[in-house]
Amino acid sequence: MKRAFEEPETEQAPKQKSKKNIYIIIGIVLLLAILAGGGYYNFVLRQDLDAIPLDSGATAVGGFENADPKDLEEADGWSSIDEYAHWNNAIFTIPEYENIPLRYRRGITKIFMGNSYLEPSGDKPIYKFTRIKDRAKSVFCYGNFTDRHDADNWNKEMAFLVEKNDYQSSAIWIISAKGDILFWKEYSSELPLINSFKKGQKIFMDEMKLVPAPADGIIVKNKSSKYALIYNKGTKTFDTYYQYSDSEIAEATAAEEVPYVEELEDITIDSAQTNTGDNE
Repeated sequence: MKRAFEEPETEQAPKQKSKKNIYIIIGIVLLLAILAGGGYYNFVLRQDLDAIPLDSGATAVGGFENADPKDLEEADGWSSIDEYAHWNNAIFTIPEYENIPLRYRRGITKIFMGNSYLEPSGDKPIYKFTRIKDRAKSVFCYGNFTDRHDADNWNKEMAFLVEKNDYQSSAIWIISAKGDILFWKEYSSELPLINSFKKGQKIFMDEMKLVPAPADGIIVKNKSSKYALIYNKGTKTFDTYYQYSDSEIAEATAAEEVPYVEELEDITIDSAQTNTGDNE
C-alpha cells in the first residue's frame, strides 16, 4: 500500500510569515523613500527661495513698500499701523503732506487720537491741518531742535502747526522722531507760519543784537511779529525770543539819536533867550 506524503502544517507557517515580513519591509522602504523625496523637494525649494534677491526697500507690511523699515516698528509715541491707515485720509487731507515720513505721521495720528481731534468730545477744542495748499508748505519743519549729539537724518525732531476750529487760533507741537511730545503752545487769535533755522545762524535773543543760535530752532511768523523758539537745556523746554524787524531797528536807532538833538536845540534856545535878556 502506497503511503501518501503529507506536509506537516508546521512547515507551511514559516513561509507565510516570511512573505508578510517581506511586504512590511517593502512598505517601510517605500514610505522612507517618499519622506526622503519630500524633504529633498523642500530643501531644493528653500534653496531656490533663498537665492531670490530681496528688494532693500521692501517691507513686510502691505501698502508701505517704500517706508523706512524702522518706521514700521513700534514706539510709545506712535499709533499702530492699522490706526494710522484708518485715520490717514482724515488727517493728511491734501498732497502737500504726502512727503511727511511715516514715523512723524504715526506720531501725529496718536496726538490727534489722544486729544479727540478726530472724534469731538464735549467742549474740547478741535484742531486740524490747514487745507490751503500755499499755507500747508509752511506749517511743518524739521531740525535737531534739542541739540542732541546722536541726531541724524532719521531721528530729527518735527514742529507742526494745526488750526483750531474757530478758524482764528492755532497751536504748535514739537515731537521727536518716535512721537515723544517735546513742546506745545496755543496761539490765540493767531494763524502763524513756521520754518526752521540752523545752529549758529544769527538771531536776536536777550537784546537787540544778533548772536549765533545755540541750537537749531524754529521761527514763528505772524502778520506783524516774528519769534524764535530755542531749546533751553537747563529748563528742558523751549524759550521764546522776539525777532526785531529792520524797521524796528531803524526806529530804535533813530530814537537813540533824537534825545541828543532835542537837548542841543534846547540848549541853543536857552542860550539865545539868556543873551537877549542880557542885552536888554
